Amino acid sequence: MAVAVLELADGRRIPYRVAVSPRSQAIRFWLGARSGLVVTVPRGFDRSRLGAIIDGKRDWVAHHLERFEAANPPPASLAPPREFRLLALAETWRVEYQVAPAKVMIAQTAGPGRIVVTGQVENMAAGHAVLHRWLARRGRDALVPWLECLSGETGLRYGRVAIKGQQTRWGSCSARGGINLNYKLLFLPREWVRYVLVHELCHTAELNHSSRFWDLVQRFEPQAREISAALRDARAYLPAWVLQPATA
Repeated sequence: MAVAVLELADGRRIPYRVAVSPRSQAIRFWLGARSGLVVTVPRGFDRSRLGAIIDGKRDWVAHHLERFEAANPPPASLAPPREFRLLALAETWRVEYQVAPAKVMIAQTAGPGRIVVTGQVENMAAGHAVLHRWLARRGRDALVPWLECLSGETGLRYGRVAIKGQQTRWGSCSARGGINLNYKLLFLPREWVRYVLVHELCHTAELNHSSRFWDLVQRFEPQAREISAALRDARAYLPAWVLQPATA
């Protein structure tokens, strides 16, 4: 990959790499918190046009950098959130906290874009834990039908589905075709989530990462390799409180 630097309006210099994809039909931009900007171009693309196109993305890059910073406050700032955004679903949720004598805290959907947490809300660990459980429920409501739809599109069948909060995996597939999905996927860009679902569905046919597996994945997601690489930086999309294990 060729490496260059994009200078933003505020003087920040963002490294970017140019990759060539024989399967790509258009220019694609991926931004990772650690790897910087990756620009994928179709084979045979006229590189003399690239500088002007990338310059036109300055505002896009600046916006996404601000989102990374907002999603990752310093570790000491782990108070329960007042608001969060689920990129995969284009949803923003406002969180309200109500003190109640009950020993068990609960988080309930109280209308469009509104969650109410009740109980001993001064217990931050418990507050995080109930929101993790709410995310698991939202993940089941959204990810399972999505997986079912993609199963119909691809013709790949699966067994049971479990929604979990894994620390290191976005998804997994068992030898029996059971699929585990991470509810933290909800915080990622929609096209990345689709790729993860397709990836796990393809494991129902090829339970490995052989060339046959990747050929199958790319049949249904031509940008599979690029998205797979971008997912290395996906944790940058997760708020600090989501990265904490839900132990309370």
